[in-house]
Amino acid sequence: MSMPSRQQLSKVFRSAIEASADPAMAAADWLASDIDPARCTVAELLTDPNISLDNLRKAKDVYKTMRILGETSMDRRIAANLYAATIGAALLYHGERISRQSDDALHRVLESLRTDPKMPQPLRDLARAGLVAVNGSR
Repeated sequence: MSMPSRQQLSKVFRSAIEASADPAMAAADWLASDIDPARCTVAELLTDPNISLDNLRKAKDVYKTMRILGETSMDRRIAANLYAATIGAALLYHGERISRQSDDALHRVLESLRTDPKMPQPLRDLARAGLVAVNGSR
């Protein structure tokens, strides 16, 4: 059996530290890397303009489920923000609406993500651009 590389150990230790600091975001990142193994974080996944529509639909379904089944209110809040981010990313990168949410509902959830200081800045920027896309579709 071969020993893990320094890079592999570093990733494992980084994940363990992140999980203890913010378990909900660590879970979201883990789910993102499950959707696309080339991505280590949900921010990397959802802010990639080359993300496939299929992966955005997978992410939407995953974060929608996490929004409902999250263990804590923090888990559910983060999941709701990520659900909104996937919808915004589909509008921005593909011009596709992957939700039946009304424009008003999308505006509310994207605004919530945009103003949430606990969310990574790239996702907050994505929400800002998503708001422009939703407003343009009205």
